[in-house]
Amino acid sequence: MDALCVATTNTIADSIRTVYTSRLCKPWKISDAGLSFLAQWESGMLNGINFQGHTVVEGFILKAYRDNRGIPTVACGHRITPVDQIEVGQTISLERARAFKRRDVQAAEHRLNRDVRVPLFQFEYDAAISIVFNSGANDGADELVKKLNVGRYDDLFSFILSYRIGSNPGLPPRRYSEARLFASGVYDASH
Repeated sequence: MDALCVATTNTIADSIRTVYTSRLCKPWKISDAGLSFLAQWESGMLNGINFQGHTVVEGFILKAYRDNRGIPTVACGHRITPVDQIEVGQTISLERARAFKRRDVQAAEHRLNRDVRVPLFQFEYDAAISIVFNSGANDGADELVKKLNVGRYDDLFSFILSYRIGSNPGLPPRRYSEARLFASGVYDASH
């Protein structure tokens, strides 16, 4: 294991201390468990008919729809933009859905790898990815990144519970699940 840091603790030459942590340093990458967790929260389940009546295949909703805020959405929570050239009601391929998810997850990973300055356990990182994926890799992640960089991991459970909830009734259960994942490593996205 590589040292997290080496520091001189006082002016005595032999006082160098090497510090180790079991938390991971950069670059981070979301785990398979994290991807499944994210897919369940974005699509309602991994396979079958979700609570909104959408067919879900491998965590993807292939038929474009409007989410609970009226935003055109497809795949795994991908917000449709004009460049995507997809209309609500149109069906996309599983491969295109995978590409959208890959791109959207990479944006969240890039943001956290660029701006988070403290080590994280894999499950902490996966929880943070779920939050950033949901709230936006740009300005939606600002307060979370600031809070993470303070390094007070025990404070994050309560912080995540109310993070960017707004008036969306579906977010409190998701944030509880993400907070629990961050605090304990329990990958339970049931809702």
